[in-house]
Amino acid sequence: MNLSLCKILIIVSMLFMLEKLNAQGSLTHRVITIHKTTSKIIIDANLNEDAWNNAALADSFINKWPTDSGKAKLQTEIKILYDEQFIYFGIKANLSDKQPVIQSLKRDVNPYYSDGVSVVIDAADKNTSGYTFGVNAAGAQMEGIAEVNSDSFDWDAKWFSATKIFRGYWIAELAIPFKALRFARTQKQWGINFIRNDMTNNCFSTWNQVPIQFFGANLNCVGKIFFADDMPDVKSNNAIIPYVAAKLDEEKKNIMSSLNAGFDEKIAINSSLNLDATFNPDFSQVDVDRQIINLDRFNVLLPERRTFFLENSDLFSNMGIAGAVMPFVSRRIGLTQDGQLVPIIAGLRLTGNINPALRIGVMNIATAKKYEQSAQNYFVAAFDHKIFKRSNIRGIITDREGLKGDEKNSTNNFNRVAGAEFNFLSDNTKLNGRAGCYYSFNPDHPANAGFGLANIGYTIKRVNITAGWSQIDSNFIADVGFTPRLYNYDALHDTTVRIGYNAYNTTFDYFFYPVSKKTINSVDFNIKTNHYYTTANNFIEFNGTAGIDILFANRREAAISFMQNSVNLPFATTIFFETGSLPKAKYDFGFLQLKFLSNFLRPFSWGLTLEHGSYYNGSRTSYIGSVKYRAQPWGSFSVDFIYNNITLNKINIHPFIASPTIEFAFSNNFFWTTFLQYNTEIKNFNINSRLQWRFKPASDIFLVYADNYLTDGLIHSNRSLVFKISYWIN
Repeated sequence: MNLSLCKILIIVSMLFMLEKLNAQGSLTHRVITIHKTTSKIIIDANLNEDAWNNAALADSFINKWPTDSGKAKLQTEIKILYDEQFIYFGIKANLSDKQPVIQSLKRDVNPYYSDGVSVVIDAADKNTSGYTFGVNAAGAQMEGIAEVNSDSFDWDAKWFSATKIFRGYWIAELAIPFKALRFARTQKQWGINFIRNDMTNNCFSTWNQVPIQFFGANLNCVGKIFFADDMPDVKSNNAIIPYVAAKLDEEKKNIMSSLNAGFDEKIAINSSLNLDATFNPDFSQVDVDRQIINLDRFNVLLPERRTFFLENSDLFSNMGIAGAVMPFVSRRIGLTQDGQLVPIIAGLRLTGNINPALRIGVMNIATAKKYEQSAQNYFVAAFDHKIFKRSNIRGIITDREGLKGDEKNSTNNFNRVAGAEFNFLSDNTKLNGRAGCYYSFNPDHPANAGFGLANIGYTIKRVNITAGWSQIDSNFIADVGFTPRLYNYDALHDTTVRIGYNAYNTTFDYFFYPVSKKTINSVDFNIKTNHYYTTANNFIEFNGTAGIDILFANRREAAISFMQNSVNLPFATTIFFETGSLPKAKYDFGFLQLKFLSNFLRPFSWGLTLEHGSYYNGSRTSYIGSVKYRAQPWGSFSVDFIYNNITLNKINIHPFIASPTIEFAFSNNFFWTTFLQYNTEIKNFNINSRLQWRFKPASDIFLVYADNYLTDGLIHSNRSLVFKISYWIN
């Protein structure tokens, strides 16, 4: 790569210098010492055991949003103690005279937008990866994986909670098993924080201070708990989750039945290292992907929803540039490009801490032959080693290889990627940056197979500035990664050509926070630019956006922005089949975007985004919106829609999607969700209806019905009915 190594070395040198200049100490760090109890704690939201009287207390919560100074209007008290099996949290959350806002009784649904309390745990105390557990006032659980400045609620664990609402306050009692967490037995100090969602006053507060510019579960803003007595001796962290699924399929009036079985298993290597195994996994109960109308000429990445790939997923997925150049994406395993399931035969995954500073992840998956896709073996190994106070070095190796014995495979059917990154964050969290280098190994060892990146950023309360560079060479092939811009479709010759490129990206945000929050909470003035050139320095594309986003005190949001594009199409390109191919040429176009969102905390809410302007050699007007009604707390009824009026090559088309959703939460453990999608672009009408009963913690019964019709005349295509039961044995 031309000058790539020099660019990376310069950025690394700058980051080391900035680390020395900015070691000014961290933000507020609160500390609490907790003690062990031998008393039995019953999880009933009463807090009437004697042990609670002497438990450590976390109180005096601090405002987080819409202001990050001063004590919270409604205070929260959290008592903490532990025994050999659990760490317990007894929570008292004060209420006003308003009814608490409950979005749903269903677990993991908008967890931060109901009145609730959550705990953020960094058991390794290394600010790299942790856990979050919480409940809303009606008892709906949420749990997830917390990362440096984000979290994901797709992870699932077995734990216990209860809540009760009283006049002027509500009580929650949580029991989290130590064996659900990964930590060294010698680790007597953990990072911890608590987040209170006070939706009646439209605000958030935390126990340890979190500046307004950071996500509430930011692991760099946690306090500490110290275990004063002996740490628990977690002897077993082993679990097996077998399942049985029966399925009926109908296609073209032919009915087929099948019976399937498999299992997942969790095996504790030690208290901080875990081995996960899966055999013949079934993902029939996973939420269906929300369809989109892709207005770009490149592929888009849909989120991972399968539970086996989610725990400690940041080890594998937080490499490269999110959404642009990613060396590993788990969705490339067991799914075709258009989302069809490829059977996974078996898989193993080892994740956890080797020592307090070093996390590792090793995964191996074997898939079967299907849809003319040969049988494959996928291997990925990654590490994350903490250096300085908040920085780390990461590395990854991926290997996709055809399984022996498949007639379509040979010893030359493989693809491998290896690379590493240095991720920097200053002690005061204001300065950040990254520098990395990757290489792809393929049959015949083609040259120009590298990928490099470097960026630097500065973040304070009112200002966020970033600047970045990356270069991806034409032969950087990542079969289990995501590199959409590398692949350019030549419609004239019906082929795809890889074109290496350099990308230069900048962002600038200035946040204005009025002293009085009576009308406006914040105003964001933002500018973003992206420049793309071939590795031979020929112009490919520019897009830039300038806008203003206003968040009102009543939770309404309004924004206006303008995007300008300049695209040099290297080949005749087809975006929509109906409009034919766009000729090879340079196109300059732009559009205005207007957005308004009502207060989603109210029972009835809506939002609408309007985009209007030029589009390649034509024009585009798009309406993107949603309407929602919440019958608190048992029901939610919504409709999302996307409507486009597009003219290309003087041909007018109107692709649109309508997506109604009906959700009933009969209790905290019994749910029914029906999701419909009417998509004229792919000419499909899809119905997905799922009944779920969580009859025991982490154990479920599912009944899933799926039906598909062609939109032209609503001609039936296929349908299926699945009955599945899974049981957590622990």
